[in-house]
This record gives sequence, structure tokens and C-alpha cells, in this order.
Amino acid sequence: MNEQTITDAFRKLYKARQDWFNASEQSIVCRRELERERGIRIMTGEMIGRNEAEREARARELFPSLFVALEEAEDRERQARLAYDLAKTEVERLDFLLRYAALPKA
Repeated sequence: MNEQTITDAFRKLYKARQDWFNASEQSIVCRRELERERGIRIMTGEMIGRNEAEREARARELFPSLFVALEEAEDRERQARLAYDLAKTEVERLDFLLRYAALPKA
């Protein structure tokens, strides 16, 4: 292990955190768009139902592409979170190895 290994691990962690943030933002945008469309359709009377399940079914009929986009964005967000967690684990592993190497030898 050398300085470059440590630097690379921190760069990967930094990039993974940025990617996770961007994926989270995309999920939020997709969710907002879906909720905006729901609101419009409820106001115009296109989306009616006696209960939440009926309204949800009607929403899926009216704008399936928004649901697909949201599901894909949420998938990317989960994948980005995993990449971040793995990068963080690698940084922690390197930290442990450095601390272990610094211990006095018996």
C-alpha cells in the first residue's frame, strides 16, 4: 500500500458520493413529476377512485412512462448507494491497515 492507493480510494469515494447525490436528485425529479401529473389529473377529474388503490391503478394507466422512469431512477439510486458503501468500506479497510502497520511490533 502506498500514497497512490490511498489517494485512489478517496477519489473513488468522492466520485461515488457525487454519483449517489446525482442519482438521488434524479429520483426526486421523477417523483415530483409523477406527483405533479397526479395532481393535475385529480383536479381535472381524470383520476378518480373510491380509495388509494383505485387511484394508483388509474395513475398507472394514465402515465406508465412516469412510473417506469421513477422505478429506473430509484434503481440507479440504490446502485449508487451500494457503490458509495463499497467505496467507503475500502477507505475504512485502508485506514485499518495503516493503523495496524503503525502498531509497535512485539
